[in-house]
Amino acid sequence: MPFKTFLLPLSALTVLVAMAPAAQAAPGDTHSIGGTAQVRIVGPTQIAPLQDLRFGSMMQPVADGTVIVAPDGTVSGTADTTTFPGNRGPAHFLVRGENRRFFLTRLPDTATIGNGTSTMLVDDFTGNFRNGRMARFDNNGDYNLYIGATLNMTANQEPGYYSGTFEISIVYQ
Repeated sequence: MPFKTFLLPLSALTVLVAMAPAAQAAPGDTHSIGGTAQVRIVGPTQIAPLQDLRFGSMMQPVADGTVIVAPDGTVSGTADTTTFPGNRGPAHFLVRGENRRFFLTRLPDTATIGNGTSTMLVDDFTGNFRNGRMARFDNNGDYNLYIGATLNMTANQEPGYYSGTFEISIVYQ
């Protein structure tokens, strides 16, 4: 016997589907379990500046030169730093956060220091990190952060006292 095809209008098909009985669980097939929600609030980091980044005093350069102050306090570069030795060193910050937690330090690419009419570029900022720019708070939640950089002077740099600021950021990991 051949099959017959019936075409129902869409509205009739909708009625047939709507009339289908809803599936229901048999008594005793329902189970419940409680869940838990948790959160841990971590306090923000705190940064206290303890010492400025110090490039010291130098004679007016006759050629372009650099003074490099490393995070460990060593000084190098091409400028004459022997005429006025001393008073050079890295910036020192006390960073506080959650005990034993890792953090990332963001350093500037460059900074400018000036004396009102003349400027010098400070770049190549570095820190006393153990893994890239990553460090870890100690058992008390402290970290002594030392930041060094390179001072770039031009020949016949105008004499004077130069100063400026730079910004660092601490980000929990």
